[in-house]
Amino acid sequence: MELSDFTGKPCRSKMAYEFLPKKKVLINLEKASNELSLIGNIEVTTKVLLMVRIEPCTVSLFPSGKILVRGEREENKAKRTAEKLVKALKESIK
Repeated sequence: MELSDFTGKPCRSKMAYEFLPKKKVLINLEKASNELSLIGNIEVTTKVLLMVRIEPCTVSLFPSGKILVRGEREENKAKRTAEKLVKALKESIK
């Protein structure tokens, strides 16, 4: 999966960007936690949300494939962070 498989837009908070998959995906957050621990620090893991710290941002990942990058005002920097996350996901995407 690539970041081009997502549409991105600023979130209402103005301090976050959200990326939504263009096609339906299902992410196994337990497997994603293992994959993302290689690129950042896992902060929260539940059945409905995975939060990982990829400096300088906090990224939330949902089973639907939605990605929320918080802590970055610049779109290009948020995209780079989301791209790191997407590239790390391999076995967890269905």
